[in-house]
Formats: sequence, C-alpha cells, structure tokens
Amino acid sequence: MNEKNYDKLIEAASQKLGTSPSQLRQTLEKGDMKALSQGLSKSDKEKLRAILSNKELMQKLKNASTPEDIMKMLGKR
Repeated sequence: MNEKNYDKLIEAASQKLGTSPSQLRQTLEKGDMKALSQGLSKSDKEKLRAILSNKELMQKLKNASTPEDIMKMLGKR
C-alpha cells in the first residue's frame, strides 16, 4: 500500500475510532492494542481480536494496495 492510501485508511479509521489521525498513527506504531480498542464496543473489540489473530488475513491486509481492498477483505463494501 502506498503512503497516500495508507493516509486515507488512517484518516477513515481515526474517524471511526473517535481519535485524530496522528494519535492513531502513534498508537499503531507503539503496538498499543489496549489504547486502540478503548473506543470500541465489546462486539467490535472481539472482531478486532479475531482479525489480529488471523495470520493469513493479516498478511493479505498488509499486501492490500488500497483502503477499498482492505474494506472488501474485512467484509465492508
């Protein structure tokens, strides 16, 4: 994924999580999953854990070329 698409993904995710894009970047760089999931519902936390524990899906997400590809992989259209 190129930097422009990564920025778009971070911006969209930060809006969903109720945080700023810069704060989300810092949280992701630190690998602080607790901070990342603070604003999520219990159901969304469980979904996030399931995604993060699926090594095959994580590899596909890392190799995605656009945020739209990622959303398709996660079941959002």
